[in-house]
Amino acid sequence: MRRKTPYHLTAAALAAALAALALTGPPAAAADPVALACANVETIWARGSGQPTGEPEATTFRDEIDARIDAPLTVSQYELGTSTIDGKSYPAVPVGSDKGMESIWNTVGAGISGGGGFAYGESVNTGVDELTAYLTKRAAVCPGAYFVLGGYSQGAQVVGEAYNEKLTDSLRQRVVYQALFGDPKLWLPEGEGVLPGLPPKACLNWADDSEYRFDVPDCGVSVGSLGPRIPYLPAGFTSTTGLSCATHDFVCGSSRVFWDNDGHMTYAHDGLSIDRAAVEIATRLKPLLPSGEVSDTVTLPGAGTAGLDIVFLIDSTGSMGGQIEATKAFAAEMADIIKANRGRVALVEYKDAGDAFTARILSGFQEDTTEFNTQLATIYADGGGDWPEAALHALMTAFNGLDWRDGATKGAVLLTDADYHDPDLVDGSTLASVAKRALEIDPVNVYPVTSAYTSQFYTALAEATTGQVIVNTGDTKAALTTALTRLQARPVAILNHPEYYAMPGQEIAFNASKSYSPASTIVKYDWDYNGDGTYEETSTAPIARHTYTAVSEGVMQVRLTDANGLVANASSLIHIGKGPLDDYPKTPLNVSAAPTPASGGVSAVQVTWESSDPLVYRWALTVDGIPAGVVDAAARTATITDVHRGRDVEIGVVGFTEGGGMGVPTTVTIPAASTGYNFGGFMAPVDAAPAVNVMTAGRAVPMQFSLGGDAGMDILAAGSPTSIPVTCETGAALAEVETTSTAGSSSLSYDAVSGTYTYVWKTEKAWAGSCRMFKLTLNDGTSHTALFKYRS
Repeated sequence: MRRKTPYHLTAAALAAALAALALTGPPAAAADPVALACANVETIWARGSGQPTGEPEATTFRDEIDARIDAPLTVSQYELGTSTIDGKSYPAVPVGSDKGMESIWNTVGAGISGGGGFAYGESVNTGVDELTAYLTKRAAVCPGAYFVLGGYSQGAQVVGEAYNEKLTDSLRQRVVYQALFGDPKLWLPEGEGVLPGLPPKACLNWADDSEYRFDVPDCGVSVGSLGPRIPYLPAGFTSTTGLSCATHDFVCGSSRVFWDNDGHMTYAHDGLSIDRAAVEIATRLKPLLPSGEVSDTVTLPGAGTAGLDIVFLIDSTGSMGGQIEATKAFAAEMADIIKANRGRVALVEYKDAGDAFTARILSGFQEDTTEFNTQLATIYADGGGDWPEAALHALMTAFNGLDWRDGATKGAVLLTDADYHDPDLVDGSTLASVAKRALEIDPVNVYPVTSAYTSQFYTALAEATTGQVIVNTGDTKAALTTALTRLQARPVAILNHPEYYAMPGQEIAFNASKSYSPASTIVKYDWDYNGDGTYEETSTAPIARHTYTAVSEGVMQVRLTDANGLVANASSLIHIGKGPLDDYPKTPLNVSAAPTPASGGVSAVQVTWESSDPLVYRWALTVDGIPAGVVDAAARTATITDVHRGRDVEIGVVGFTEGGGMGVPTTVTIPAASTGYNFGGFMAPVDAAPAVNVMTAGRAVPMQFSLGGDAGMDILAAGSPTSIPVTCETGAALAEVETTSTAGSSSLSYDAVSGTYTYVWKTEKAWAGSCRMFKLTLNDGTSHTALFKYRS
């Protein structure tokens, strides 16, 4: 049985992106989408929670595929929820409200209700049914079309569940590729530990990745925030799916911290997952469509996967006046270069200890250079005392104070005519500490632009950060242009994981095979296993293996050299002696969930568990993976109300740290209440139909029955019970249904000792010589009847 539990948590403020719980109906469709003209390539897209149709993820997916299909071939896109197919229109219900995280995890001590989880589950149900109906009909209408599926967040769950559990094999064979982004039901078994408590296999590169793993940098990703769908894909169909999970995406499981979700908003960014998936889709389509009509060429950008982040650090001490003015002229022409490289620029001004200020960020990273130029115009040369300046302090200010992007090529262009204090007089920074911090940021390469006289002094700084000294021979504008050009043209270094985990004595395989040089080829890889700037190994292959012998925390790097002599490096954090989940709460033990008898199709569930984990700050409870509420760390029991019993329900308990880090959940499944109430039949003196009960007209009849326990007094459907005159020969109805009357003041009652309900039915003397059917309808939708023949 599939568990339908959509879930989408947004980035910085959950409230901002998911601001309403009300469902928005789909716009009226201009025409039946199933009947539209067929295209050669038909794409189907499912959006994320709370999104309207036509969001950037949907349009980027469509446009990037369309851009690779040349005329006369055509591409069309149907987005779930833009029409109604067989009565289904995917609503993509939002998670949360304008009250932020506290609206998702109820305030501690408040009642915990499980009802909300079912709205999300029904949203996924509806999307699955709409996709299945549309694809079934459209495939029949367009027998020559090739289909491509895509889904984001809740939509990825919709697409994955439809593909896994609803589509026939013949329909799956019509799907050339499905691309799933930020799936809350992700499952990657290689992200699990070799043994309990040991690092995941993927972090050691010991095992092959899942065939459907496409763009998942974090080695420890194993399950999505709603738990795994197992099997993730049907047997025999694992090669036509690409799964992407960005770093810092709580939804798909790359982060354990509830609000660490910035990565969830990056899939449609230039050069990232959706763009890469479009290339893969074109590769799959190319042999199926006419030669020359599909482009799967990959344009390798002269910057990192996320673009270019460059900070310019300007020494504004007294002797720099002429160079500052030249920098202003250079900046006026810089905008086009930055834009072409998906770049951002920032500006830092620095002086020396004892001046009015030592280093300050004038402009943070921005794609538009307007603010950069405005702030640059405010810099003038003044101050400075001794010859060395506070360059190391300025670099630390930039490293720690700017918002560097993961995956971007990072550079610091340092414009100065003086050397620097080591250690720095302001904050004590040293060359070694600056180089270490640069590596930790993935890394930042320093390009000093300085005079020939001081260039040798800066060589050590440039080499320690895999940058390069640019000699300023008097033309500052030309020197800055050279620095920017070198940053563009150098190789792009990529390690397959941003962090590695291992135990002492375990071998790690470091893989830089995704690295490339835009204008050349890589000829050498230098490997520094402890990040100290000493390269222990050199190879021509992009993979190196190393075994750490002691518990440690640190950083490693690989330096690439291309045939043109240009260099670049990439770094990853190293954790020896721990696994990715060591800093998060462990699974609670002996979790149980005891439901009360279903009343009206719902139950209250008493949840209990055991734990002595000191990391727990709050316990969170979930219903089918959807947040239901939180209780204090000391609690070991909680009650969840409004739990629907029409299908199996998964109840979860998981610990959170004070910083919002989510531990490993434990779940238990409550089976569906198979028939609603356990109706035991009418009791003596009444027999159920088709038996005929003979009685005197005008008497009160005690209609007694059992539901297997006390289900409360709210068990009858509206207007129930009823009676209707019928023929005594066949039992066919003779007139309209009538509401019953009770005898005196009595109606429905319950006897706890015998576990019996009694409804006292008052009959009429005028019914003598006729027959009648009594009908008891319960609020679980079931009806129960008895036949009566009346004598005078």
